Amino acid sequence: MSKLPLTVKIPCYLLSIVLVVLILIFSKDFLLPIILAALLSLLLFPLFRRLTKWKFPTVLAVIVTMLIVLVVIIGTALIISKEISMVVTDIGNSSGKINDKIAALQNYISTRFNVDSATALNWLSNSKDKLLAISGEVASGALSLTTNFMGGLVVVMVYIFCFLLYNRSFRSFAFALMGSERQDEASSIIGNIQKLVQNYLIGLITVIFIIGVCNSIGLLIIGVDHAIFFAFFAAMMTIVPYIGIFLGAFLPIIYILLTKDSAWPALGVFGVFATVQFLESNFITPKIVGSKVSVNPFVAIVALIIAGELWGIPGMLLSIPMTAILKLLLDTRPKTRALGYFLGSEFTDKKNDPAKLFGKQPDESVPPK
Repeated sequence: MSKLPLTVKIPCYLLSIVLVVLILIFSKDFLLPIILAALLSLLLFPLFRRLTKWKFPTVLAVIVTMLIVLVVIIGTALIISKEISMVVTDIGNSSGKINDKIAALQNYISTRFNVDSATALNWLSNSKDKLLAISGEVASGALSLTTNFMGGLVVVMVYIFCFLLYNRSFRSFAFALMGSERQDEASSIIGNIQKLVQNYLIGLITVIFIIGVCNSIGLLIIGVDHAIFFAFFAAMMTIVPYIGIFLGAFLPIIYILLTKDSAWPALGVFGVFATVQFLESNFITPKIVGSKVSVNPFVAIVALIIAGELWGIPGMLLSIPMTAILKLLLDTRPKTRALGYFLGSEFTDKKNDPAKLFGKQPDESVPPK
């Protein structure tokens, strides 16, 4: 394609992009579990390899690895589902406080904005009914989500079993695709991808734990019910870059506003999460995860939006590691190294000199003739 004129290249590239997008959209249910299983397999591979070094048979090593993961995942899912049900129950039991707050808000609206009392009461009553209906939907949605999660988990675990059991076959297949003259390069690429994914996921789990502990301390000081659940729920939401912790803060703030007599605890919760968000964005994540995944913030946000449009929340969760893997692959070829540079954090690093990678750059101080 390098010999084709630019007027032919551009339509070909655009057509390729359209085809890739269509494939991603229509093959979501097929590709998503495979990609997720592949990433998790890379994370679990050191444990599997350790078991095989301890003389475990290959099949038994895979089974033990998956049993450990299943216990952790199912236990976490059951705890989250139970806690959400308890939160919704508490909101339902606080209907008296909600009615009192509605009455107080009705009086405020009537006196402040000269609105008829009956009109304000009707609007607030409708809002209360909608809020309670949403609470019921959240409860049923949590149970439905748990059921769907368990169903999807079975498919993912089957794929993980295959990836771990036949890991040598997959590696040999990758070598065969590259050809005998490039097998060293293939081995290096596979090793780098495995190291990148492992470091990213381990770093992400570490960040979630640190943020959960910080959130728990703040919420316990304020005296929030279900503090540890809210703290680690918000921490787990940090896997959605940049906006995750604020999404996680929404649930405890609404819970406090509906169940407490004062709004001050809600402001305290917002302050806690804002402080933790500042620490997470500027110190925790850059120190622990940032050095493992070299993706600049602009590309991360764009990838997050595109992946969310294509694959929803699961796509958002996979956007950063998949972009990092794409950058790694682009960096291996001279013809695509510029694209890898654009995706990476080097692009926004003022200390970085692009001339070292791509040769002499145009002098911006000299206006074009």
